[in-house]
Amino acid sequence: MKKIVNILNRLLTILLIAVLVFGGYVFVKVLRAGKERVPSVFGYSFMQVATGSMEPTIQTGSLIIVRETGAENIQVGDVITFYSSDPLIAGKPNTHRVVAVRQENGQPVFTTRGDAAQQDDPYPVYPAQLIGVFCRSFSVGNLVQILHSPYFFFFVLVVPLIAVIFAEVVRVKKTAEEKREIALEKEKADDGKAS
Repeated sequence: MKKIVNILNRLLTILLIAVLVFGGYVFVKVLRAGKERVPSVFGYSFMQVATGSMEPTIQTGSLIIVRETGAENIQVGDVITFYSSDPLIAGKPNTHRVVAVRQENGQPVFTTRGDAAQQDDPYPVYPAQLIGVFCRSFSVGNLVQILHSPYFFFFVLVVPLIAVIFAEVVRVKKTAEEKREIALEKEKADDGKAS
């Protein structure tokens, strides 16, 4: 039983350290990206879709994963995420399908359109605006609400932390009891030799 508790304690400690290191890495990436930029973690960005412009391909409210890629790798038909030039959402991330690619000063320039739209976007997308290519979407439904819930953080962070602390207290208590028993046995042995 003692070995199992020690193994679980070590595993939980390693897991907690890994989560803290990863959380710190993500936190630094978010800070470095700044308020106006989308952070990238290991070359991937995660965003939530706010409008229905890409329905039925991507549902409103879905979580999307976007992979960084060079503009030269984008082709007609790819769905890309970019910082918009549209005055209504200027500088905000937008995800639309590439419907045409032309060259301008040796660089690709993209014409995009939402799958739900009848006409192309009026503003072209230049390589400097590109965030990446769409990889996958997840219909999250209530997931975002769950992630914002204090219960989520309680069960993901607090409960494991309490488990690690409890296991450590049990280990320290057992070690102290063992040392006390050894000291008592040594004291009895010394008393036996003295008589």
